[in-house]
Amino acid sequence: MITLLNPEESLSKEDIADLVEENKEFDKWLKRVKKISNYPHARFDREKRREKLREIIKKTPQPPITLKRIVETIELYIEQEDQVDIIQDIKEFFRDNLGVEVKFKEIEIGKRAEERPIVTEREKLLSGRIIGRVAPTIRTPATPTEFWFWLEDDDSIRIETGSLITARSKTGIRITGLVSEIQSITDIDGVLDSYYAHSLGKPEEEMPTKLPSIVSAKVEVIRRSDGRNEPVKGMWPVFSATAKEIREAYGAEISPEHEILAGFTYDGDYSPVPVGIDSRYVMGYEAAHINISGASGVATKTSFALFLIYSLLSSNNRILSDKDQNSVAAIAFNVKEADLMFIDYLPEDWRSFDQWINHARLGHSIKLWKQAKEDYGLDPINWKKKNKIKFFAPMHFRPEGGVLSQRKENVTPFNYSLQSIISLGAGSLYTLFDPEDLDEKALALLASLSDEARIGGDFTFETVIRKMKNSVQTGQSEWIKFGQSYHHRATAIKILNRLNHALDNQLKGIILKSENTDNPIPIASLRPGYLWVIDITQLRDKGQRLVFQTLVRSIFNKLETRKSLEITGQLKGELAKFPKHVVIFVDELNKFVPAGKQFSAVKGDIIEMAARGRSVGLSLIGAQQLASKVDEEVLANTSTFAVGRSHAVEIKKASYGWLPKGLQEKAMILEKGRMLLWHCLHKRPVLLHFPLPLHKIYEEIERGQYGTSG
Repeated sequence: MITLLNPEESLSKEDIADLVEENKEFDKWLKRVKKISNYPHARFDREKRREKLREIIKKTPQPPITLKRIVETIELYIEQEDQVDIIQDIKEFFRDNLGVEVKFKEIEIGKRAEERPIVTEREKLLSGRIIGRVAPTIRTPATPTEFWFWLEDDDSIRIETGSLITARSKTGIRITGLVSEIQSITDIDGVLDSYYAHSLGKPEEEMPTKLPSIVSAKVEVIRRSDGRNEPVKGMWPVFSATAKEIREAYGAEISPEHEILAGFTYDGDYSPVPVGIDSRYVMGYEAAHINISGASGVATKTSFALFLIYSLLSSNNRILSDKDQNSVAAIAFNVKEADLMFIDYLPEDWRSFDQWINHARLGHSIKLWKQAKEDYGLDPINWKKKNKIKFFAPMHFRPEGGVLSQRKENVTPFNYSLQSIISLGAGSLYTLFDPEDLDEKALALLASLSDEARIGGDFTFETVIRKMKNSVQTGQSEWIKFGQSYHHRATAIKILNRLNHALDNQLKGIILKSENTDNPIPIASLRPGYLWVIDITQLRDKGQRLVFQTLVRSIFNKLETRKSLEITGQLKGELAKFPKHVVIFVDELNKFVPAGKQFSAVKGDIIEMAARGRSVGLSLIGAQQLASKVDEEVLANTSTFAVGRSHAVEIKKASYGWLPKGLQEKAMILEKGRMLLWHCLHKRPVLLHFPLPLHKIYEEIERGQYGTSG
């Protein structure tokens, strides 16, 4: 397969065909990646590129013809004005799909700094020289929180929304800030003047005098080195922020032992700079919770959440003091498809990635992973070796057994009986019903059902259903006695019908109707450094709510008990082995805790978790497409927000008020692997880049398929 071919290996006829023939590798890439398809003349446009590649191959010195020699010919190729886009597409194919680096003659317009294959010496000097000047004017006054600056007219300087810059005074004061808006203007008054200047609307004509195009940018202040709350005084020189300045800006209030890696940004030399968040404000006890938003399929919410989970787990290796260890475990609910069920698809050691570290597309992610491993202890491969990643799925209702999951091996089945459910309170029964069925009368009856089951000791669902049915059939009036209370006959009949339907159809397999010998998820055996993945994709909404609520309540109770015993010096036994902090990840959070007055059986539990979870060490990483659809109490108690690419209508809502206007517009065009993040100890948001999931990288290498990952 040509995508995994050694660049110095001689090409066969089949390999050449992959490059130049229709419906082969290059042609398919042009359709899939460059979108040269589904419009008039698309086939002709692809043929022009294949023909140009044929021409380049013919000019390649022989023998033998290799990918490396073809690339050398491409690098020497003189680009004619009408063929620049064709050559650029060929270069990108070799770099991104074949993994063979190409030295671009010019910086590619539209490419992110971190994606540029070549960093020239001139570019490397940019972070060490002035790129512009602060411009306090009548219309754009500098304030303690923001200022504007103009940029030198130099195409090699790349500043965009989300870039980090530093203004420096002669006395050594440094103000680091985030570019939130950027614009380019000339002194032409209007479009009409421009029209006249080009020979009355002839675009091919050049103006007799080249007018300067002035680029100006608005900066949100993150940190001032002297700690003062003052505006910039004068036209200070502006530089691209260095790694040190960025680390200071976003990490000044975060001590090294509490720093958790959130992702990477880039300095003026286009080198990755880690950005940290404080574990005490993510897992408790100071604050807690992370919320991730973004459009489905393009925002990489699950990938980012998984990266954050790995970062949190890495904190287990850092001993804060002789008496304290920051112990944390994580539970991730796999809510849709099989996003998380194969995260242990990893090699035996990191050396498997060594030969790909210079790959044009995968190489950057591999380098970031290695940096994360060396500096922060993120090591999923080691955790897999030590069996610290475990998978659970509902038991299948078929007589032959199995699990309701796409994963069939090394997965632990689970189910629940009545006694396991009511042990956590009568509220756990609410998940078995639709919200519209749970009026005050129904809730009172369910409380009686729970009491009867407890009194009976070994009562099953079948037992209490039979007992309630007898009460309905033998009662002589509209009111029947069940347990210690009286209930309306119509309410009892409704609950009986709904309960029977749910158990026989919607919850079959996950709930045992006629027995108590169940296999619930063994929460008590959770240990620090472990990641449990709970697959609930095959369950209906009721089943998903049941499993989620059962786990949340169980963990909350254990953490609460653990902390109280630890404070009083009585912590010992199995509970002492339980983690001090537990992080729970769930996608589609709006389904579990919807905004407004909309009812959810688990809404109250999650709101309580958001409000009180930090005090016991329980933290939630919630993800959803639309943050505006999540209850405000949950968002108000969240310390860290992240957003990927979002819809224009959604991003303008109050839930995203932490984003300046320019960054809201940026959020509408973010690419995969990019997130805008705000942490309560950060003064401003930061544009983050995080690597492709490690198991996805390994899967692509093993299969030789270079599709999209997320």
